[in-house]
Amino acid sequence: MSPRTSSAAPRGFTLVEVLVALVVVALGVSAVMSSMLSAATSTDRLRERAYAEWVALNQVTEARVATPFPALGRTEGVARMADREWDWRQDVQPTAITGVVQIVVEVRASGSEDWLVTMSGARGRNLVLEGNADPLWDTAERTLP
Repeated sequence: MSPRTSSAAPRGFTLVEVLVALVVVALGVSAVMSSMLSAATSTDRLRERAYAEWVALNQVTEARVATPFPALGRTEGVARMADREWDWRQDVQPTAITGVVQIVVEVRASGSEDWLVTMSGARGRNLVLEGNADPLWDTAERTLP
């Protein structure tokens, strides 16, 4: 009797081939999960910066419309937005233009060491020189709130 030989190709995969395929798939899934985690972290950081920008813009706006005119120097405080507390620091400094001050506000999440956002604005006492007034704007009447 002669040993049986088959001319048909073997069916299926060997154990080594299956293990190699599993390693390749695991590496691919790991890379996808890593990029998804990075995207989620970036989204959280962008959301945090957006809230900090809103807090800073609110502080600059409050300083621009405040009565009386904001005092020169540094003030600090805490604002609440999006169910969180935010530390802000405001510096009001004179500029080269008489009667105009620069308002710089920095904001960070409470408990954090790093300032997330710095915004600046300006406010002037009287921006129109005598004799150069614009008749359209200067005839407007203001009403009290």
